[in-house]
Amino acid sequence: MKKIIYLVLIFFLNFNLSLASVAGSYKKGKGPLKISTDTANLLEYYFSGGKKGAYAQSQKESWIGELIVISADGNYYSWFNTPTRYKDNVAAGHYTGQAISSCKKKSGQECYLFASRNTIVWDNGTPYKKRRLKRKDIKAGRTLQILQELGFYDGGYKSQSNNDDKKDEKKIAKKKEVKGERSVAISWDGYEELIIGTVGYEESDDGKTSMNLDLPNNDGSCEGTYLLQNGGKGTWLLACSNNMGAAGTLNWNDDGSVTGSGRDYKDKKVKFTVAKRS
Repeated sequence: MKKIIYLVLIFFLNFNLSLASVAGSYKKGKGPLKISTDTANLLEYYFSGGKKGAYAQSQKESWIGELIVISADGNYYSWFNTPTRYKDNVAAGHYTGQAISSCKKKSGQECYLFASRNTIVWDNGTPYKKRRLKRKDIKAGRTLQILQELGFYDGGYKSQSNNDDKKDEKKIAKKKEVKGERSVAISWDGYEELIIGTVGYEESDDGKTSMNLDLPNNDGSCEGTYLLQNGGKGTWLLACSNNMGAAGTLNWNDDGSVTGSGRDYKDKKVKFTVAKRS
């Protein structure tokens, strides 16, 4: 009887592992991929924790790139990062689906997982070991060179959506560094009432904004960032002092307001609206 139970357990374990393998593998990119210059620069920002490349800037808190997905034509992306102090508490796999959904929505095409932390999982035929970026190479500013060596980037590849890119560049170029506060309304599962308050922000001309927020009921405070991407879309992440946090996607609306949605570390829904600047 024990032997039968043991064999049944082995069967289900292997069956579940097989399903997990299939579920994970279908999201990973495979085959040739050429990324745009914008995507390459974002990848250097992602791998370096915001410290290297065209989009580099000083970071108030260190973070690591958790995952990034890229469209089949290499022009669009969606990604998540995690504050270093919470890197062991994030179920990154949950956010892969959100990132793919966001990327597909803005690109109108299939999107696949490109990298998980510092490992490029998009299999274009190059050796897996070479697709695991070393910290020393990232710190030395060799990310773009590595992307070229792996065949993902040729340094001269231009986005096919040049007109959209120019519009986005103009939109971002108009933004200067601004500090202030805006009203915010947050619907967070677990809180019975709508959270009404203010969010402090500090915007920079590269589309990245740091923010801070006090939770009600003396539950602590949250700090985070959101990053504006092509077409007024973007991603956001909050890390809170009560060991909670959330991440998701956002829309930068024409009137200057920001709406976003996502899930917290316990898989509870979070939605918010930030009022336009007065």
